[in-house]
Amino acid sequence: MSLGVFIVLASILSFVSAERVDLSGRGLKKEEFFIKYQSHIVMADVTELILRQNEFDSFLDCSTNLASLKILDLSQNHLQRFFFLCKDEYNLQVLNVSHNKLEYIDDKALSDKVPKLQILDLSFNKLPIVNETMLEHLKILEFLSLANNPIGEGIHENAFWPLTALKHLDLRNVSAPYFSAGLFKTLMNLSTLDLSWNPISMIPLLPINLEELDISGTQIYELNGIYLPRLRELKMNRMPNLTNLALNDLENLTNLEILSLSGCQKLVQFTVWPHHGPLLSRLQRLSIEHCALETLESDLRSIVQRTAVINLRDNPWKCDCRMQWLNANNSTRELSRQIKCYLPDRHRNKLLHEIPSYDLQCEHMSSVFYPILWTCISLVILAMVLLGVFFVVRKQGGKWTVRRRNRDTVTYTNVVESSNDLVRILTVSENHERNDE
Repeated sequence: MSLGVFIVLASILSFVSAERVDLSGRGLKKEEFFIKYQSHIVMADVTELILRQNEFDSFLDCSTNLASLKILDLSQNHLQRFFFLCKDEYNLQVLNVSHNKLEYIDDKALSDKVPKLQILDLSFNKLPIVNETMLEHLKILEFLSLANNPIGEGIHENAFWPLTALKHLDLRNVSAPYFSAGLFKTLMNLSTLDLSWNPISMIPLLPINLEELDISGTQIYELNGIYLPRLRELKMNRMPNLTNLALNDLENLTNLEILSLSGCQKLVQFTVWPHHGPLLSRLQRLSIEHCALETLESDLRSIVQRTAVINLRDNPWKCDCRMQWLNANNSTRELSRQIKCYLPDRHRNKLLHEIPSYDLQCEHMSSVFYPILWTCISLVILAMVLLGVFFVVRKQGGKWTVRRRNRDTVTYTNVVESSNDLVRILTVSENHERNDE
């Protein structure tokens, strides 16, 4: 055996175990694998085949023996198509074809020949559509990722209906402006759903058994009416339209343990309205970093005190009297150690816990309030002057004098009511009386 052949075989064997073959990152084309490498591998015994980061442009099962194969990784190649045609049924459970150039999934790719598939990763391809036949045979599929495909409005409403066993669905960044009302209606076992980085402005109807939901980077600005009683984790990071959040909007998330609002740069208000009964009683982790919050109202005291881990860093905090309560007791004083003041200027870059409570003062009247106040005062004074003039005129008997051009003047006195309800108007001529003759 020549030294060159020996080195090739040693290299192959170093990546091969009895059941696992790893040929990732070797720049292989499909011809090299099917013709050259297969001759040194008993493919019928292989349960895990890793061909990641090579140069495959297609993959056809007829060129190899995949009788025992359970895991196939073809990610980071140049795949435009793949097929499972030449065996009645495969034991394949995991298929990773992410980071390829797939523009369409043929009906013969994910056919009834791979009914045992449980994990399917189609992310980072060029898929424009997900129709009703593409996934119809995957009855026991539990994990599906379609993330980072230019799908847009191309998901048919019944595309996911056959996937009744699905537990994890990743639709991150598929350019969907909306998700149809019935899209998830059969996914009663779905526990994790990622809708992040899609230009949706409303939360669609969701499976009630969800435990993890990610809507980060969406155009959603309010959460009214969301009802997910089993939800444990909610991610709302870097949402450009979220300006305020009242935790009362999450009152139906009774099992929520983790709430993340990091990077919401327009979030200026985070509060709680008066409410009855417990609110987010299971919350353990709260992150509101890199937002636009200036203050924390004392209404949040009960939630803050019982939440084990809170991250409030990198907000433009205004350290005034409204923040005094954070320094008031041990349960919140530790939290004040991570609040770095931005306003007022005299406290800038100080930590809240370093500032004595008497120095946390509020400006009760802002510069905007004064012009409004003086305008109101001026209007009141003007109204009082006009009322004064009116009463003075009435006090003088209500007489009004009109001067004619010929210097005659006529004075009209008040109307005098007679006993017979007739009205008599007395006219007195002061100059040049006229005779009735």
